[in-house]
Amino acid sequence: MQGKVVLITGGSLGIGQCIAKTFAKEGARVFICSRTSADVNYITKAIQEENEFCEGLSMDVTDSGQVKAWVEDIYQRLKRVDLLINCAGIYGPIGPMETLDPKEWKNTVEINLFGTVNCIRAVVPIMKKQRAGKIINFSGGGVGGVLNPNFSAYIASKAGVGAITEVLARELKDFNIQVNAIAPGAVNTRFLDRVLEAGSNPGKEFYERSLRQKEEGGTPPELAAKLALFLASEDSNFITGKIISAKWDPFHQAKEFREELEKGGLWNLRRIDRMKFYEKT
Repeated sequence: MQGKVVLITGGSLGIGQCIAKTFAKEGARVFICSRTSADVNYITKAIQEENEFCEGLSMDVTDSGQVKAWVEDIYQRLKRVDLLINCAGIYGPIGPMETLDPKEWKNTVEINLFGTVNCIRAVVPIMKKQRAGKIINFSGGGVGGVLNPNFSAYIASKAGVGAITEVLARELKDFNIQVNAIAPGAVNTRFLDRVLEAGSNPGKEFYERSLRQKEEGGTPPELAAKLALFLASEDSNFITGKIISAKWDPFHQAKEFREELEKGGLWNLRRIDRMKFYEKT
């Protein structure tokens, strides 16, 4: 990763923060954005104090103008964009669909899906010009395994991210641009705190499982960071259009499944394979 230009949305908290620290430690030039300036400033300073490169910006990924200006500024100064990691996202409203505020439902899709699309649209022309680049999305709980009830906005938006990942991989393959998505597992982030604040509204079973996750620690965010590093490396150049579980999929052994991966039958949106994918309860 030495010297690579890496853009990370939602890079100030949770999984995004862990990824930002990991890539900076590997020598990448890390640029993060997030809506909350205090969070952005805190993590940016923390990384810089380790004598590593990081620049942060308070920005709304739903504003395509802000996104475009952010990407263009970085490109004008560094003359390259090697990697985009779309971590920005929210759970949105929780509860039976008919009870949810339509504005909150739409806002969830705007952030999770359209925010991802805005960032991709901004970097793709640069990557096409370079004839090289990588894009990593986050599919979250919207793809594979058991889809939890009462999270309709979140799951619909993340399923859209999964579908976009496959479509773009095919669109950009001839430009040496790989597009993949990470399913990080049940990580203890502010998302979990939001679920616990909602009490039994998401459903008794899910709430009790979330309490156990909080107590036991959940899936370490470092697993997603390790997978992101792998997908950012040249070792993964033959992988594109895939949705990979940080917890369950043996991605470091991907070369063993190369033929199956290239056929499209493994690790995709309609994943039916021998791998475990959902969290055990």
